[in-house]
Amino acid sequence: YSLLLYLNENWTPEDEGQLRMHFDSGGDFLPEGEGPNYIDVEPRGGTLVLFKSDQVPHEVLDTKAQRLAVVGWYNRAVSAADIGELASNEDKMRAGMLLAAAGLVTVGLVSLLT
Repeated sequence: YSLLLYLNENWTPEDEGQLRMHFDSGGDFLPEGEGPNYIDVEPRGGTLVLFKSDQVPHEVLDTKAQRLAVVGWYNRAVSAADIGELASNEDKMRAGMLLAAAGLVTVGLVSLLT
């Protein structure tokens, strides 16, 4: 899975830089008779995108302005052993960054659902 939480407060369509998610047969060239099928996600502040990046071909379109986002990838579920390792690990920065990321995801999900 990939996660993107956009932080661009003043983004406008003229800034471009959308995330394009492809739902056609993929590849650089479509088979004859097949039209393009995609969704462009605008990188507006507060927009949260979570998708199976290994199954959904995607790209970022050219941008004309700076884009800010929190980005993360989930490769497997977190286990109790992972949490135990973090709790016993002396690397407090790593634990703090994980906590901050979890908080940002939670805030993004809450704002999306309300």
